[in-house]
Amino acid sequence: MESTAPKVPHGHLPPELIFDILLRLLVKSLLRFTCVSKSWNSLISSPEFIKTHLKETSNARNTAHRKLIFSSTFSPVLDFLTECNFDSVLYSPTIEATDMVTHMVASSMTEATKIQHPAKKSIDIVGSCNGLVCIAMEYTFNPFASDSIRDLCFFLWNPSIRKYRKLPQCSFGFDFENSDVAAYGFGYDELHDDYKFIAFLRVRSPEKIAEDHDVEIYSQRTNSWKTNEVFKKYCFLPFQGGYFVDGKLHWSGTFHHEEEDHYPSYKIVSFDLADETYGEIELPENYKRKSNALRWSIGVLGEGRLAFFWLHTPDLDVWIMTDYGATQSWTKMCSIRYPKDLQCRLGFHLNVHPVFLSKRGELLLKVKSLLLLYNLEDGAYKILEVRSKLRGFRGILKVDMYDENLVLLDAHDG
Repeated sequence: MESTAPKVPHGHLPPELIFDILLRLLVKSLLRFTCVSKSWNSLISSPEFIKTHLKETSNARNTAHRKLIFSSTFSPVLDFLTECNFDSVLYSPTIEATDMVTHMVASSMTEATKIQHPAKKSIDIVGSCNGLVCIAMEYTFNPFASDSIRDLCFFLWNPSIRKYRKLPQCSFGFDFENSDVAAYGFGYDELHDDYKFIAFLRVRSPEKIAEDHDVEIYSQRTNSWKTNEVFKKYCFLPFQGGYFVDGKLHWSGTFHHEEEDHYPSYKIVSFDLADETYGEIELPENYKRKSNALRWSIGVLGEGRLAFFWLHTPDLDVWIMTDYGATQSWTKMCSIRYPKDLQCRLGFHLNVHPVFLSKRGELLLKVKSLLLLYNLEDGAYKILEVRSKLRGFRGILKVDMYDENLVLLDAHDG
């Protein structure tokens, strides 16, 4: 029997319904639909749609749009990046398993694809925010000659739509061995709708224990660099990347007292991207007076919450700040004991780091060049093997995340 429901002509759907339907689509589909009509292209390219779609995709519980991006940190810095779909890394039991033997070999393996980027040579990831990845590309001309020349470029890059914007030339280098960069970070200033990159540059003085820092800030809104006031109070671990939470970037900082009999004290240093001011966050009470800067680090877990990690081999304590800025809200989530077969030289905090807390109560961990999935309930773990050019890499793996979106849709192709 033919339906008697009224039929709505394709070209006469209410605009608000079209808007709502398009919001639910993946970026690849949206890019194709910009060719449907001028009105759809105008809608999908509009700032309102891009911002609303970004909020939809960056929901911490919605990981369908999320990607993991792999690189290296410190030497050797690689000249390529690889990525994987987040859910496939965590939950796909097999990838391309076509027979029983392949099934056994490929169990829990995920294929990582090489992603295109707008340059070659060495690549560092400065940070990622709202689906944008800030990357540093360095070209070296005549690398084995005494008069070799190094040329550094920074890019804001949206890998999901292959668009990028090159930053103006900066006045500093950017690598672990030769740079004066003590700390750096990338984040979003929501008040001014602006993406900013910040770098603390060492100002060395033989008369001081602590180092002064010049502060260089790039604004995407003005497409320019500026120098902020000298930052004097804290020392940072070398070449330390910042973590973006609640409109602020965060680093682990060491404060050296002028009195010689005082041990250094440790705090989390913050930088507000909107008003460009500094702040401090105290560590959990039990850790304030512990004196090893290489035993603790910070990160972001859960729904954009600041996290604190204390490594006392073979255990790692994981804390979450449930109410941002309130010291008393530090809550211990768990204490992880690493399996005996992985308890080998985990003394440096860069070698072990939580990456993501899943909605299933599983913690994704990076241990040197390995990825582990740790179950908070029963303490079970499994090693996640990712098939890529990085397989067998003996350096320290760096893992970042981004959510697919349309930010920088009007930028250069890359």
